[in-house]
Order: sequence, then C-alpha cells, then structure tokens
Amino acid sequence: MKIDKRITPPTAAKVSATQGKGVDKKSAPATAGGDSLTLTESSTRIRALETQLASVDVADAGKVEAVKAALANGTFEVDAEVVADRLIDQTKETLRKRPRKK
Repeated sequence: MKIDKRITPPTAAKVSATQGKGVDKKSAPATAGGDSLTLTESSTRIRALETQLASVDVADAGKVEAVKAALANGTFEVDAEVVADRLIDQTKETLRKRPRKK
C-alpha cells in the first residue's frame, strides 16, 4: 500500500455539506452587538429571594445564648442517651453509604 503525502484542499461542495450539520435553518441570526439574555419576572424574583436567604442566619440566637450561659455557669447537662443514639444513627448511615467489598 502506497501512502500519498499530498494534501488536497476540500472542495466547496464538501465544505458546505458539513458546515450546516446539526443547525436548524430557522435559527435566530446573531446580533451585531453580541448575545443577549432576557430573564422572566419569576426568574428575577427567584434570584432576589436567593440573595435575601443567603443573608439570613439559620441559627436560633436565643438557644445559642442559653447554651453559652449554661456552659459559663456550669449548669449545662448532656443527655448521654441522646448522644449515644445519634452517634449510632450516624454510624449506621455512614456504613450504609459505604460501598460493599466483593
């Protein structure tokens, strides 16, 4: 088998046949100033709500202060049974998510 090292440019028919693949002929023409995007009113409202929610503190300030005061006074009590139950639940969940060995 002989390898031809000459490179021939593609003909105009081949180029035009491959350029339009996957593009609908009814697609919107490009604007001279660049691309544009119009958001709907609901989309704009969602973005505003996301911004507002990002600034909201999710911690209960009253409960945090009560725990701080109880720690400072030495009156904070830990319910060992609740801690143990939650530790066991967390361990079970971690083990469920871990991939099994074959």
